[in-house]
Amino acid sequence: MKLKRLLGVLALGLAVVTLAACGQKSTENIIKNELKDSYTGYSENKAYEGLNFIEGSDTLTFDKKDNTITNSNGKVTYFSVVSDDDVPSDVKTFLKKYDDELSGTDNFTIVIDTKEKNPTLKTGDSLYQVALSDSGKEIRIFELRQDYDADGNFYDFTGTAN
Repeated sequence: MKLKRLLGVLALGLAVVTLAACGQKSTENIIKNELKDSYTGYSENKAYEGLNFIEGSDTLTFDKKDNTITNSNGKVTYFSVVSDDDVPSDVKTFLKKYDDELSGTDNFTIVIDTKEKNPTLKTGDSLYQVALSDSGKEIRIFELRQDYDADGNFYDFTGTAN
């Protein structure tokens, strides 16, 4: 009798752990399954890199195979996903102020480069946070370098999938 109970408790525990693990979405799965091919939206301000992430209305087209983002002017930006473990501690601290806004989204950090493919934290131009909601129908991309403008302006794109 005790053995049956013990086995039942172990089976239940295993089921809970398995379900919890299945509930976690990997960044690769988010990009593959939720990130749409293009989004049309708006940012009040341009990014530090200027020509690639522009102010005003824009359509951003994602090539998930080549890890590129192309804006409506044809400017290509290369990106790589930064794993949660590799996000610098100062960026993690900075992102805490966005906890409420990012809650309920599938979000991840990318490093971008306007010239070279496969940017890294060492070679890339800057970091951005990408947040998808409503199964990827809505996107927000915001610049994590927010200290370059005296007025505190930074790129903060919100868009809807096309």
